[in-house]
Amino acid sequence: MPDGNRRWAKKNKIDFFNAYKTGFENLKKILDKIIDYGIYNASVYILSYENCTKRNKIELDFLFNLSKEGFNYIRENKKLKDNDISVKVIGDMSIVPNYILNEIRKTEEETKNRKNGVLNLAYCYSGEWELNLIKNGERPPSLHMMPMDLLIRTGGVKRISGFFPLLINYAEFYFTDVLWPDFNENELEKSLNWFSSQPRNFGI
Repeated sequence: MPDGNRRWAKKNKIDFFNAYKTGFENLKKILDKIIDYGIYNASVYILSYENCTKRNKIELDFLFNLSKEGFNYIRENKKLKDNDISVKVIGDMSIVPNYILNEIRKTEEETKNRKNGVLNLAYCYSGEWELNLIKNGERPPSLHMMPMDLLIRTGGVKRISGFFPLLINYAEFYFTDVLWPDFNENELEKSLNWFSSQPRNFGI
């Protein structure tokens, strides 16, 4: 859960938009790095349902346009291709602009035949939205996903903010005060080392 872009902007006295760009560049580095570690199943909280419905229009338009660049990057990503990793986008597509919806569909279509792993992107997603699908007798999208082993949240906030509640029963939670743009490869390694030291008994 990459969190803390706006606080990073205030801390460094720059505007939110440049902070989001920095966060996006960092996400690309971290995604490549986790593949280097042999992690072929991962999920990233890109935008929450609340982000997509409550942010002001100027900020939201910027985030959507940055997302368009992001989906293009993912389609061209060599490590995802070489390691046969598909991409799945999960969220309320009814509130996603058509030009982004087209990017999502194109990304999923171009990667759907890859079988070695999955990169799940939570986009305009909330756990409450997914639970409402269940209440309405619909199949929740996260059922196709593997249960999570490790949940990492940057930025100092210690909550899950509705991030795939059906998949985190036995996940280990790693909360760090490091703001997302500063969460570098060393911080990732620290989180993975912490995870490897945790006793895991899955309730037994």
